[in-house]
Amino acid sequence: MKILSFDVSGNYSSISFLNNEEVNTFTQTHDRKERPDWDKLIESIGFDSNKGFDELNGIAFACGPGSYTALRITASFLKAIAEVKKLPLVPISNLESIAKESSNWINENEAKIFVAIEADANESYFCSYEKNNDEVCAIEEESVITMDLLLKMLDEEGCYFAGTGWPNSIEKHPNFLSQAIGGAESVAIIAKKKLETNKDFPPEDANPVYLKTPEYKKS
Repeated sequence: MKILSFDVSGNYSSISFLNNEEVNTFTQTHDRKERPDWDKLIESIGFDSNKGFDELNGIAFACGPGSYTALRITASFLKAIAEVKKLPLVPISNLESIAKESSNWINENEAKIFVAIEADANESYFCSYEKNNDEVCAIEEESVITMDLLLKMLDEEGCYFAGTGWPNSIEKHPNFLSQAIGGAESVAIIAKKKLETNKDFPPEDANPVYLKTPEYKKS
């Protein structure tokens, strides 16, 4: 299976090309308001944009929660390609992507993973997951949560923590997985499993997830 995946939802742009069991990934950091040069991003992994799309089984992207502008631009750009090339377009949660990457740093077969992504100074996007061997499943709906509540979660035992949305004290926590930052590789791996179910992923249904409305103003 061949999947081209993207994560362009914050202060980095990440692209991966999954070819069966091999994954080629490129990630570059930048200011949150900067947008990627799509041609350079695709060229960075040696993907032939003239012929490569015809050989793909699907396209995947991190659909949020995250930057409204980045998510909207990414979804619009990839929807157009997927429609023209008649390819499934698989939206993958940014929180799930980080949880999946986190699972690679956990030795236990079973574990609970709390993931938080910064929304603003006082709130974060949040979801909790359960790792069961190679599978990672959400155990609640994604939500927006305050820093005060996140701080209380740090007292829970037997949990792992990942993402950019935690209070600063998380840096000292022994179960904080600072290496797990998400990216296009995790997006591609999750998308591969979803496509293997033979479920349809029409491009018109691949919409960003904001949790906060586009009209939301940061405090």
